[in-house]
Amino acid sequence: MSFFNGVNAAAIEGAESMFKRFSVGDNEARIEYAEEKVAKSTGRPVMEIQFRKDDRAEIKYYIADNEWKLANLKALYEAFGIPMSSRDVADWIDRRGIVVCKEEEYNGKMYPKVSYFKALGNGGSRGGTASNGRSVEGRPTQGSGNNPSPTRGGEEFDDDIPF
Repeated sequence: MSFFNGVNAAAIEGAESMFKRFSVGDNEARIEYAEEKVAKSTGRPVMEIQFRKDDRAEIKYYIADNEWKLANLKALYEAFGIPMSSRDVADWIDRRGIVVCKEEEYNGKMYPKVSYFKALGNGGSRGGTASNGRSVEGRPTQGSGNNPSPTRGGEEFDDDIPF
């Protein structure tokens, strides 16, 4: 038996990409892991959270121990249905919510970056889909008031730009 059994040009070209990214806009995801770490740059505590979509795309988000820590935790807790008293990160695993991403340039390339969180129709849950039984991903988001949501590539998304 050889490592290259079943390997040919067509098989390689047709292989699924290993590296999937979160898209700009709403991404229904679950918390894959959360871990307390120490920031290399400051030496201060930081919470590293990895989100994963059903298509295996992953993105990390960091909550630093700074003046925004409590506001960032509150947004995460509300969107993913985590009890406000929870300090056990193991309880966060597999909770579902919406991770809203924007694009940010890094080393001359554009990458998705977590912008903020939104709750699923049921306020966050463990496993499953939105309360209506459908995936939230791919449907247009609700604009606020009479202002239409910005669009990119024909898809609507909420943005956190304050102007």
